Amino acid sequence: MWRWAPSRKAPPSRSRPSPLWNEDDDHHARATALFNAIQAGDLPYRPLYTTGYVLAELVTLGLARANHTLAATALRRIRASPSVTVLHPDEPMFAAVCNEFYRYDDQDISLVDHATSVLADERDVEHVFTFDPDDFRTLGFTVVPDDTGEA
Repeated sequence: MWRWAPSRKAPPSRSRPSPLWNEDDDHHARATALFNAIQAGDLPYRPLYTTGYVLAELVTLGLARANHTLAATALRRIRASPSVTVLHPDEPMFAAVCNEFYRYDDQDISLVDHATSVLADERDVEHVFTFDPDDFRTLGFTVVPDDTGEA
């Protein structure tokens, strides 16, 4: 499962829409190298999924913290990529997302991250690519690259 998001640990002035799309992000080179290796089949994390919610979050952050051009470019590339499948929960799946959100009432895990988790579980996905690892570890995922050691 592919999760494009800034680190919540970064101060708002440094938090960027995505390390993959923002060349000024501290994680850009690493994110780009990993994504290219995954696309080339050099790393085993296929197929690649993301969610419509993650794309909405990416575009919203891109507009707020960068500009329309960056947000639109990222959205176009992801939607056009033959390597990435964008998932959308149906009504029963959305109910499962909401139930997971309610269940983790002692955590501040976003609804977007719960949607990613539920949709990933539905597809037996075990790895989530993110530079914001804590919530996905809490949800039981192995985080790429932090938990897997890829450069």
